[in-house]
Amino acid sequence: MKVIRLALAFLRERTTRTALTTVAIAAAVCMVIWVSSSYEALHKTYDEFSNLALGRYELAIAPISGDENDFVTPDVLQPLREDPAVTAVDPMWAKRIAIENSNLPPAVQSTSPGPGDGPRGLLPSLMFMATDAPEAPFDLSEGTWIASDASSPQVVLRADVAERRQLHLGDWLTVERPRPGADGQDMLAFEIVGLLDAPPTPKLGVGSIPMLTPSFGEAFINVESAEDILGEPFQISLLGVSVQDQADITKFRFGWATRLSRYETPLQFQEAYEIEEALDQASEAEHVKLQSYAATGVAMLVAMLVTFCSLSMGVTERTRQYAVLRAIAFTKWQILSLIVVEGLVLGALGLVAGIVVGWGLLQIVEGLFGDLLHHGIMLGGRNLNLAVLASLGGAFLASLLPAYRSTRVKPLDAVAPLHQTQISQRPGWLRLVAGIMLIAINPVLTFVFPPSESSVGLAMGIGFLCSSIGFFVIAPSIVVWVDRHVGPTFARWFRIDPKLLASQITSHLWRTVGAAIAMAFGLGLFVGIQVWGFTMLESFIPGKWTPDAIVMLNPGLAPEEARKLANHPDVDPQRCLPMVVEQPRLVEDLTGSAERPSVIRQDNVVMIGLDPERALVGEHPLLQLEWVAGNPRDAVQQMQQGGACIVPDHFVDETGLQMGDSISVSPPRNADNQVQYMIVGVVQLPGWHWQTKLTGLRTRTHRAAALVIADYESVASDFNLPTASHVWFSYASENADVDSIQAFASNLVRQSIVDESFDSEAPPRAPTDLDLAKVVPVQGIRDHLDITARRWIWVISYIPLVSLLISCLGVLNVMLASVRSRRWEFGVLRSIGFTSSDLTRAILVEGLLIAFVAGVLSLGFGVLSGWCGSGMAQSMSFFGGLHPPLVIPWLPIMGGFLLVLLLGIGIAAWPAISIGKSRPMDLLQSGNDFS
Repeated sequence: MKVIRLALAFLRERTTRTALTTVAIAAAVCMVIWVSSSYEALHKTYDEFSNLALGRYELAIAPISGDENDFVTPDVLQPLREDPAVTAVDPMWAKRIAIENSNLPPAVQSTSPGPGDGPRGLLPSLMFMATDAPEAPFDLSEGTWIASDASSPQVVLRADVAERRQLHLGDWLTVERPRPGADGQDMLAFEIVGLLDAPPTPKLGVGSIPMLTPSFGEAFINVESAEDILGEPFQISLLGVSVQDQADITKFRFGWATRLSRYETPLQFQEAYEIEEALDQASEAEHVKLQSYAATGVAMLVAMLVTFCSLSMGVTERTRQYAVLRAIAFTKWQILSLIVVEGLVLGALGLVAGIVVGWGLLQIVEGLFGDLLHHGIMLGGRNLNLAVLASLGGAFLASLLPAYRSTRVKPLDAVAPLHQTQISQRPGWLRLVAGIMLIAINPVLTFVFPPSESSVGLAMGIGFLCSSIGFFVIAPSIVVWVDRHVGPTFARWFRIDPKLLASQITSHLWRTVGAAIAMAFGLGLFVGIQVWGFTMLESFIPGKWTPDAIVMLNPGLAPEEARKLANHPDVDPQRCLPMVVEQPRLVEDLTGSAERPSVIRQDNVVMIGLDPERALVGEHPLLQLEWVAGNPRDAVQQMQQGGACIVPDHFVDETGLQMGDSISVSPPRNADNQVQYMIVGVVQLPGWHWQTKLTGLRTRTHRAAALVIADYESVASDFNLPTASHVWFSYASENADVDSIQAFASNLVRQSIVDESFDSEAPPRAPTDLDLAKVVPVQGIRDHLDITARRWIWVISYIPLVSLLISCLGVLNVMLASVRSRRWEFGVLRSIGFTSSDLTRAILVEGLLIAFVAGVLSLGFGVLSGWCGSGMAQSMSFFGGLHPPLVIPWLPIMGGFLLVLLLGIGIAAWPAISIGKSRPMDLLQSGNDFS
């Protein structure tokens, strides 16, 4: 008990230091609570939304084509149901049926169909989903599921559909039942017996991948009623598949993928995360939990550094007091316990304050973003556990080294003169060499001896640990170098005597090192994130190899018609080629996608066919490619003979294929007729992922292993593509009118439709220009990706910046204690002629020099960590495997460096002003009591 009382007394003795440390720990706790609670709410919101798209099913199966006239073959039902991982397979039939909104049973023989009494602007039809599933695909917000033995027809509506059409439980919904050969139409009445809590159908843009899921249905009826209404036998539009809880969905999905593609109508899985991708919410929902744990780790380290600075200063200042305690009655264990208790009290005070402030911030966030976070924000047990770990865990770890130092105090130290830290003017070459060798371990493990996928985690841990220790080891040498070479420059800038500044940061070397590392921690993480993010981004930004734009045609045009786009004055006629596109599955899983899928480890490729000669050779080829293997002329000759292709370099690295090897693919509409393409060239295609994503080149699924280039005739023939779906072209001038080109392309498609309708004597449709053609400029893709990526890089960068600000409170403690211990020295300097302005500027420059050391450490550690992190990501990240070059975004990095320098001056401002306002006599009366 006396240890606790004494610890509290020591904390009350230095109220300013205690308050600053408590505020810093509270800020760290607040950061943990804010990040974990807010991001967890986002994760729950997006994750549940994506899962709702499939309802109670983990997977859905639908035709690859997305064509409403293609159906799932019944032959797949029995094999799926026999799979031990499957618990249920429910077939569904999606069909749009005309309706009338009515709250009373309609007359059975109505001959005036129409939109009914519902609100204006609604379609006079609903997407009906027919199924005999024993359970509702979604939770019921009201009512019951369709009864199998109901005496009258029943329907269950999606809740948002019922609200929009002003329908309620117990109302009646009438549908048109066409009767061939009869005048008018019969009407069949359905009683609304239930409302489903399901998400609305997403509105996907032009070129988006069609996603047929249970949420696609607006009204659900049984199969018998659907057959009665439509007068057709039951067809399977999609299958809802439930799997065992312990089943590995990834292995199950990729294990069945090849089998599904071999049916007469090729099929594919649609999983929850794929629907998230279609809704453009995958990035928000995928990493949020990881960010909360990362924030906890950062906060714990920040709390540890801040508490360490506070406790270390206390141990230094109270050396004689500990010696007296040892001489009177205290044991080493009690002295050690005293420091640990002091640290835990600081952590507990910060924890309580952080929880209170964090809860207030959560209420503000919920008030501002309540619509987005519709699940609300809760301060649950997980958030509190993370906060306790960050505060008390960090405080406990921070107390260990000062506690150990306190046990080395002997009773005789109470009367011995205080130890003065020796001034170090030598850089310590042995220590410098040892530190550099430790730092070199990380890049050596990453690039010279790259680890396998099974050992990448261990290699990354060893590499980053060695780097951290290495920079800590060389930190004293950097302090000496800055004192020797940078200090005089700053002295001239601030117009102070260089002798006054000499050795200020090296006289207490390890105190300076500790303060600099505390500041360097946050900025080092910031620099590392920036380097890692922009390096990884480089692989996804379309490079100079790609032409200026792609136009998507709906429907496609005959090749000779598509070439007419070159007649537009803003289109370069020499660099304008029609394309055919398909996305077939690989016969063999060459990339190992079933083991660990990634952005390039997929079971399919995007194949484009175009004129190889105009695309690859000549004075102005369409594609400006950098060849890794092969050459364009030989490749063109072999491609013109058919069955040859060019692949990106990452594809051969991932698969182990070489020039002359072949890849086998299954045409989606004719899976039994496998085709082969021989690799005749390997090229670099940076940014092809987003090029294909936003231009409709991924025609079947949202991921692909590679963009494969072949000749037009081979692709068109092998995959039965009679028309060109895209035209790839460059502008004739820098000021090309994209809208005019799009209108011109739309007119070409419209004229083709009119000609076809005239030949077939069918009435032409009247689509809009955007339905007919859409031009996607490559610069627009670059801008979109750059803005989106920068936004997310900065989202994860704010945590290090916040930790930097929190760490400054600990450094302020160090500066206050350092200046207080030299008050007598400052009094002597004032007595011999130095002005208060000289001392004030000297202390400001001292803070600036500490910040400069922190900046140098941050730049070195951050750039190295970001570079090695992007290298390690090639083996472990979903977006790895592309091996991008190192990118250093100097603007934000230099901004961070400048921020640290300003914070250094700001930290030194308080003690500097305090000394400047003190009278020489007051400074001399302080005595030389502190070291």
